[in-house]
Amino acid sequence: MNDTSLATLVVTIAGAAAAGMIGLMAVGVFIGINRQFGKWTVALINPLILLAMCGLAFLSGRNVSNAEFEIGTAAGAETAQLTWFLRIITAAVLGVCLARFLSAMMRHEAMPREGRGLFFAFLAFYISNFVLNNLFGTRPVFDQKLIYPLLVTIAVYLSRSRDARMTLDATKSGLLFFCIASCAAIYLLPNASVQQGYDGVIPGVGFRLWGLGSNPNSTGPLAVILLLLLARRPFRNVVLQLVGIASGLAVLALSQSKTAWLAAALAFPTLWWGKMMYASATGGSGRRAVYPLHRFLRPMLVCVLGLAAVTVAAYLMTNNPLAKVAIDQQEQVTTLTGRTEIWNVAIETWKQSPLFGYGSAMWDEVFRRQVDMAFAYNAHNQFLQSLSVAGAVGLAGMVVYVATLFRYAFAANTATRGLSLALFWVIFVRLFTEAPFNMAGIFSGEFVTHVLLFTLVLTKGREVYFTNRPAVDYAQLQNLQYHRSNA
Repeated sequence: MNDTSLATLVVTIAGAAAAGMIGLMAVGVFIGINRQFGKWTVALINPLILLAMCGLAFLSGRNVSNAEFEIGTAAGAETAQLTWFLRIITAAVLGVCLARFLSAMMRHEAMPREGRGLFFAFLAFYISNFVLNNLFGTRPVFDQKLIYPLLVTIAVYLSRSRDARMTLDATKSGLLFFCIASCAAIYLLPNASVQQGYDGVIPGVGFRLWGLGSNPNSTGPLAVILLLLLARRPFRNVVLQLVGIASGLAVLALSQSKTAWLAAALAFPTLWWGKMMYASATGGSGRRAVYPLHRFLRPMLVCVLGLAAVTVAAYLMTNNPLAKVAIDQQEQVTTLTGRTEIWNVAIETWKQSPLFGYGSAMWDEVFRRQVDMAFAYNAHNQFLQSLSVAGAVGLAGMVVYVATLFRYAFAANTATRGLSLALFWVIFVRLFTEAPFNMAGIFSGEFVTHVLLFTLVLTKGREVYFTNRPAVDYAQLQNLQYHRSNA
């Protein structure tokens, strides 16, 4: 071995040892933070994700001003600053998860049994959509980013005995910052946040707000969630409350996301109805109904579900490509007409591997170049997304998870005063035109929504902090029983 090889070996060993020491120190820091601020650690995951989304829009140098014709190049580039920024945020999120894992193992915390069915349904969905397809699909791939959503979800599951208010308030504050920053970006970062020349449905508004989200159909639903949280848990500060409502409404309107508008049309009546009916049952000041309206809850929800399906079907029919003049392929991507071509590609790709699909690499840059669709980042339909990426096995896992999530959201609706079901509608409406369960990573508005709803249905809006069971003094208990027996 020459001197150069020996020096390289020494440097490698020293670097590995230093990295290991830094890792151990980081774990110790996160464990200490978890001990001091245990009720806030997991709650900070959503704000961290929203911060990363803002950094993605700002540091990538993207230009969405002409996204109607150049949407394939609107994502920007992965600069060195962006790479290190995302690494820091990822390390923080994973550190929180690791601290929660160690805390749950080292401390014998009292955990409620509720939520196991939902957690196992999620595991079935995750394994069928992100593991099996990447082992047996058309194009097997391994990407460490696919592991992060699983780790976060496990950390949330292990925190189901915690106070739900922390996650709600932290997410609300993060969304407030996100919507205010998205509005400010109209003037400060117009190229990165505003699509010009958009022929929308709002008279006099010739642009579409992307904000700091990945696209308008992701930014709009986040504004809906902010408004729902403001209605359910308003800020004590009146100024913050008014600013939140104004920024949320502005983002919701200017994003011109019809999917978000439909979700809001279902979610807000559900929240109002839940607050009116269940306030007295949960300690609020709502009026009691003269008739037992809760008996009509299930059929009414079925009717709402049917109306949503009919609305989507009618919307699809009125946007039939046969009834319209053909337009440029890239110009169609923001309409249901343009999505039909993406759906056809998804179906044809699924036919090549019916059982396990193509794999998570579908819709990446290589695949988009192969099918000549630079604008198609997903199947724009969750059912076709799971079918094309993970095959029939993935579709079955996704349907089981959605059904289980609805069941748990419905069960938690009383305790959350309608918020759990309102959040579910936000996800449900997007199943038909977007891919809200596409967990290729954690830095997306879809994952923020999932974490919030998953937390809410597990805790059922719990506002008490579970503590460890106190130790029993058996000697004192025996003396007490002895005195009672002789009395």
